[in-house]
Amino acid sequence: MRTSLGTRWLDIALKAALLLVVVAIGYLAYTVLTGQSRDEQTTAASRTIDDLVTAIEENPNDLGLRLQLAETYGEAGQLDEAAEQFDIVLQLDKNNPEALTGLGLIAMFEGDWESAEGYWRRVIDEIGGGQYAGIDQRLAVAYHQLGATLIERQRYRPAIDSLEEALRIRPHAADTHYALAVAYRELGETKRQRTHLEDALMFDPVMPEANYDYGLLLLAAGDVAGAAEHFRTSADNAPQGHTEPADELADLGPFDDRLAAARRKAESDPAAALVEARVARALDPRSLQAAKLVAKLYQRVGDTTSAEEAWQRVLVSWPDDTEAAEALERLQARD
Repeated sequence: MRTSLGTRWLDIALKAALLLVVVAIGYLAYTVLTGQSRDEQTTAASRTIDDLVTAIEENPNDLGLRLQLAETYGEAGQLDEAAEQFDIVLQLDKNNPEALTGLGLIAMFEGDWESAEGYWRRVIDEIGGGQYAGIDQRLAVAYHQLGATLIERQRYRPAIDSLEEALRIRPHAADTHYALAVAYRELGETKRQRTHLEDALMFDPVMPEANYDYGLLLLAAGDVAGAAEHFRTSADNAPQGHTEPADELADLGPFDDRLAAARRKAESDPAAALVEARVARALDPRSLQAAKLVAKLYQRVGDTTSAEEAWQRVLVSWPDDTEAAEALERLQARD
C-alpha cells in the first residue's frame, strides 16, 4: 500500500472544517479545538467577519482588512468568500504575495493543480528577487507548495528542483524532505527516497507518512523488525481513518505467535529471537513481557546501547518495574 502526496495523511488540505489561511506565513494550519467548542469558534468567527465587513465598508481599499477578512473566512471554512477577498486584493495590488498565497492554497485544497501552479509561480516571481530571499520563509513555502503541486501533476523532476530550492531556505523542513522522498519514489530512485525519508524522520521522528513509507522500504529489504517498529510509530500518530500502518502491522502477526517464537529461539539463536521479540513489541506495545524480552535479548547479543534504551522504554511505561530499574542500573554502571 503506497501513499501519494495527494493522499498523504498530514496533507494541508485534508480537513476542510479546520481550515485556516494564515496569511502572515502563507501556509495552512489546523485549529486545535481546545477550550472552545466548534460552535463557539464559529460564532466568534461570525462576529469577527461582521466587524471586518463593517470596517471594509468604510475603508474598501484597505488591503490589511481584506486580507484579515479572507483569513477569517478561511478559518470558518468559507473558501469561496475567502477567494473573493483575495481576488479583490489582487485588483488593488496586482501581485500581492499574500493574496496569491491564499489563492494558491485554496486551489490546492480544491484539487485545481493547474491554477495552483500558476499562483505559486507568481508568488516566487514576486518575492524571489527580494533582498532577503535567501531567508524568506514565504518563499520557502511557495517553493515547497509548487513542488507538491508538481508532484500532483506527475512532473517529478521539476518538483524536485522546486523542493530543493525550498530546502535551501528551510533545510530542516521535514515536510519538504518527505515531499522529495515521494518524488524520488515515483521516479524509482529508492536510494534517494530513503535518504530523504531518513532526513524527514531526523527532523520529525513521529511523522506518520514518513514512518510508513520507511517501514515499507525496510520490509522490502528484509528488515521485518525495523519495519514493524516504524509501522507502530506511524499507526500511533496517523490521523483518524488511516489504517494503512495498522494493516501492515496486522500482516506481521499474530502477537502470540511472534512472542512464542522469540521465547523458543532465545537460547539457541538470540539474534533471530530478537527480531521476533521486536515485532511482538510493535504488535502490542502494552505488553510488558514483550518489552522486557526485547531488552534482555539486546543484552544477550551484546548491544548494550539498545538494551539501555529498551529498559528505559520499559520504565517509561511501567515506572515501578523493579527488574527494569535494576537492569538499567547495572548497564549504566558499566559505562
